[in-house]
Amino acid sequence: MKTLLVDDHMLFLEGLESILESYGELDLLPPVTRGKEALEIILNTTVDFLITDLNLPDVSGVDLILKIKKEKPQIPILVLSMDCDRKEVKSILNAGSEGFILKIAGKQELCRAIHKIINGGTYYSSEITAIMMEIINNKSGSSLQTNCLTVREMEILDLICKEYSNKEISEKLFISISTIETHRSSMFCKTGSKNVVGLVRYAVENELVTW
Repeated sequence: MKTLLVDDHMLFLEGLESILESYGELDLLPPVTRGKEALEIILNTTVDFLITDLNLPDVSGVDLILKIKKEKPQIPILVLSMDCDRKEVKSILNAGSEGFILKIAGKQELCRAIHKIINGGTYYSSEITAIMMEIINNKSGSSLQTNCLTVREMEILDLICKEYSNKEISEKLFISISTIETHRSSMFCKTGSKNVVGLVRYAVENELVTW
């Protein structure tokens, strides 16, 4: 996958490149330090995967994600950040990023996150997940909707929430990846979600799964 790295700290970028050069599934493009430059590359060339810092000097990471998801929603995005607060996590969740980990994460967790995301899943570090759950659980129970999903869709949704990739879901449920994609499209329509993150949020808000 043609992968673009975005961070305004060159030393961090060089370290990230060094780690990912040996990751066989990624074809690293020349990294950039500005969000506007990243957006221009994504809109005018082929980019299959984006790994970006949250705090960029010329545009916020959230704005960058929103613009990319509007123009090319199929591109999965992993956000890296030095730290986070409730407001930032909520913004990233609403923007639709498939993953969010802290920069203190080790190489093993980074590679695990990348593997999950490029195979159709999501990945959030434990610190981020805790904040996400706090945000979701603080919502009013009056927002609960009637569940409209089929039994098979519920099975797939449960595995999505457990961060299974499409390949892993396929192996566990003995169904093809194309069938999973069909069910996901149906779930998007039924729940009003735009992406996997929206499905996870729907599941937790409506108490369909436990994390």
